[in-house]
Amino acid sequence: MRHAQSQALHAYWQTRRQGGAAPHRTDIEPQDIARMLGYVFILWRADPDHHIFRLAGTHLCDLYQREFRDQNFLSLWRSHDRTHVQAVLEASITGTEPASLIARTVTMDRLDLPVEISFLPLRGPSGAIDRTLGLFQPLGDAAALRGRPAVRTVLQEVHPPLQRDKLYAGLFGDAGTAPRKVANDQ
Repeated sequence: MRHAQSQALHAYWQTRRQGGAAPHRTDIEPQDIARMLGYVFILWRADPDHHIFRLAGTHLCDLYQREFRDQNFLSLWRSHDRTHVQAVLEASITGTEPASLIARTVTMDRLDLPVEISFLPLRGPSGAIDRTLGLFQPLGDAAALRGRPAVRTVLQEVHPPLQRDKLYAGLFGDAGTAPRKVANDQ
């Protein structure tokens, strides 16, 4: 995570996690993250194709000049970008690890603003991990859009959740074991 706000939200989430898989939604106190609330959002995973905004900060809504409550987060994305974003969201929730993206919000006249989008899994009322605490953090000055609404979001980079047990399966034995040599390793 690049931006200081993204790093701060991640650190806060880690403290609320208390060594568990993910904190409960009720563990997140708005006053604790007050300075970033305008860009914070919470998604509810209805199913793999629908990650619904339960809350969207005012700055996020202002950026697109629309209200997001009860809208599908994936509707911000087109084509392959949508597929990649969906995969990252699903991996974050199922692997209970944070993930992030770098994207560009684009206006009708092609003005753009880079943003970092962070995903941090949460437990909902049932105790299941079916929520995402997110941050839609501009990496530049929103004035670059000249008051025009963003109408498109274009994916630039994907930073998937770190899931050592899946990413490195077969390479590492017990913790501390060196990776096995393969192919042309000497």
